[in-house]
Amino acid sequence: MAILKDKVAIVTGGGRGIGRAHALALADEGAAVIVNDLGAQFSGDGDSDSGPAQDVVNEIVAAGGHAVADTTDISDWDDAGTLVHTALEAFGRVDIIVNNAGISRFGTIDTISRRDWERTVAVNLTGTAALCHWAAAHWRKEGPQPGRSIVNTSSGVGLVPWPGNPMYAAAKAGVAALTITCAMELAELGVRVNAVAPAARSRISETVAPELMKSVEDGFDRMAPENVAAIVAYLASPLCRFTGRVFGVIGDDLTIYDGWTVSRHFNNAEQRWSPETLQTALADVPLQQQVTQQGVTGMEQAPSPPQEVLAALTAVEKA
Repeated sequence: MAILKDKVAIVTGGGRGIGRAHALALADEGAAVIVNDLGAQFSGDGDSDSGPAQDVVNEIVAAGGHAVADTTDISDWDDAGTLVHTALEAFGRVDIIVNNAGISRFGTIDTISRRDWERTVAVNLTGTAALCHWAAAHWRKEGPQPGRSIVNTSSGVGLVPWPGNPMYAAAKAGVAALTITCAMELAELGVRVNAVAPAARSRISETVAPELMKSVEDGFDRMAPENVAAIVAYLASPLCRFTGRVFGVIGDDLTIYDGWTVSRHFNNAEQRWSPETLQTALADVPLQQQVTQQGVTGMEQAPSPPQEVLAALTAVEKA
């Protein structure tokens, strides 16, 4: 039974990699799909190209499904709204939003450019927020209805940050926070809002870790984008009972992030803290916290910040 029969979905970044797998999976479950993809480079540069989105549409139609290609740049707040209009004109409704489009640039905070920061945040975070806004505004006009869903795309890099890509980490952390906020705000309209933090084969991951992303000819292909798409199809369907959650997905490993929690509490007996009293109160607090992250080989425990970071800082201070 097709669990998304008669539903209409919008998938951003749906022309390649993980987004393509999402679009195909949703169509396979019966949804009509707006396949949005600007067709630019994974850094966000270059001219637009309708080819990737149209290729996916052709696959869906050849399999007996319904789909429309779109090349809107979702990083533009107002232009993102045209995606909702496209869905309404093509299929008369919109039920599912999959915010998958993302770009990545690399560098440390002292070496990146303003363009690096603004373009990365624009696509990964603003684009996600913009489509959430326009879909929610439409649903608000229609009134509450069951069966609506938004699936956003965060990242393990945003949830357990590492150096080398500060704008991407900040944007993906923002997506996780946005997901939780939207879940609370849109529940009264019948909208479930969740996020995935995936690791799978894509143009970005193949650049960062090409050896780990190689396809497997025999056995389970852990890095196949279809592994993530299966989770997205569930989150978009009536089978899902969650909202406001972030799910890590790598191969057949599924994890649930619980976000920031308070680890210690200090009270100063209704007296304002001073630098000296804070030094005394915090003297026994470890310099590192233990974090659990989902690596490509499984669950990993790691201290944050790493010991080498603390050692580098101490070396400068003692110089």
